[in-house]
Amino acid sequence: MIYGQDHAPPHTMRSVGMAYLLWVPSMFGVAGLHRFYTRRWRTGLLWLLTGGLCGVGSVVDLFLIPEQVQLFNRSVGINGNRLPMALGQGILALDRRRGARGFTFNDAVLELGHSPKKIRLELERLMQEDCLHITNDMEGRIIYREP
Repeated sequence: MIYGQDHAPPHTMRSVGMAYLLWVPSMFGVAGLHRFYTRRWRTGLLWLLTGGLCGVGSVVDLFLIPEQVQLFNRSVGINGNRLPMALGQGILALDRRRGARGFTFNDAVLELGHSPKKIRLELERLMQEDCLHITNDMEGRIIYREP
């Protein structure tokens, strides 16, 4: 895909200023645009449909936006120095964000933006090094968690 000047590639570093600018419509009932910007699709849709959880979620987001942008930038392999983060670090960061519920293989592919083959190899390496354990959730899906 070719990107024009108006369209940034999906792995471009996000800025806190732009996220706050996208938060402004929340004051007028159009909430969640800043969440779409940081690839938080589910909560972005929830905010959009509920007016930012009746405004409460939007107010809380005023304090969470810097962290959301930082997590996005790390998840696509961009840290503060604009150097790529190792894939293993990205997977472990994803695991920390997900907490006790863990994450699925598809979550890792979608959030980290690497090929499924690379992610599968890195997951296997992290399991061999005892950095991740594999289990099933209540619905029977395979999930990865910290030991």
